[in-house]
Amino acid sequence: MDKQPHEELYELKHDPIPGYRKIFNVVFAAFSVYLLIILFLTFGGAK
Repeated sequence: MDKQPHEELYELKHDPIPGYRKIFNVVFAAFSVYLLIILFLTFGGAK
């Protein structure tokens, strides 16, 4: 697949959706806490 030396490169982008970053951070934090609870109950609680 040869590129022409003068071929233009196109960039696909869109405007950010308001509030998306905040929702992403909340879901990521909840998932992290959930994972820590599972790991603690699996490895920390076993005797």
